Amino acid sequence: MNIYGAIIGDVVGSFYEVLEHNAPKQKRPVQERQKILDPKTPLFTKKCCFTDDSILTTAIAHAIISKESYEKYIRYYGLKETKNGTQIKCFGRSFVGWLNGYGGKSFGNGGSMRVSAIGYAFDSLEKTIIQAERATICSHSHHEAIDCAKAVAGSIYLARTGKSKQEIKKFAEKYLGSLDYDLEYLQNNYTFSSRAILSVPQAIYCFLVSENFEDCLRKSISIGGDSDTIACIACSIAGAYYEIPPKMIKNVKRFIPKEYATILDEFNNQYALSQENIM
Repeated sequence: MNIYGAIIGDVVGSFYEVLEHNAPKQKRPVQERQKILDPKTPLFTKKCCFTDDSILTTAIAHAIISKESYEKYIRYYGLKETKNGTQIKCFGRSFVGWLNGYGGKSFGNGGSMRVSAIGYAFDSLEKTIIQAERATICSHSHHEAIDCAKAVAGSIYLARTGKSKQEIKKFAEKYLGSLDYDLEYLQNNYTFSSRAILSVPQAIYCFLVSENFEDCLRKSISIGGDSDTIACIACSIAGAYYEIPPKMIKNVKRFIPKEYATILDEFNNQYALSQENIM
């Protein structure tokens, strides 16, 4: 169990998200999408980077450690990264508007991609669901965004408490509807969308049909679309269900600020693993 699952998904998926977004009709050829399924295809490349998914995942973890409001830390991290200019392009237009004092009714997947820490930090499914809504509603008040965030955080809670994939699927479907997709169909037909209800169900499906953490990562990227966020969400659940290869954690730390790694390691120490297991 490790919160770095979400960060790995974001960083590895970042390169493919750009390819998807720039493709004609925002859908790459299936042969290109499926290359990531080859175990010989490298996961971490020089073109990978951290995005808003990692930034705001860290923000939520920091809020929990500090026992302060989610909104305070979401705004702090968001404003800090937009002011320094290094991440200004990775935040959605709606979220930037909210940072600047307007909007907040988004139905995007930004709430779902940042809630993984909540899945670890609370001692009941009921509390987890309540906290997921609190962490989402400040900037994403649309019911689709809230329901999807609840599905993700609750799935992480169930995964880390030893529930089966069938139990996780049944829970998530209460918020998302049927998760009976077909992987090959998605690889051939799925198109880019940052709307929560059009991306979160597909991400959770990729976890459900995975065999291990790396398999989840590769399958979630193979369907295309909003690749960094889909992989972030799928791997946030996989990181609670499977063991993450230690080499992946070591590799992903090269792509994020040291201050972020410090927060994430502290969170893991308190809520997921001992320090010995995350180094």
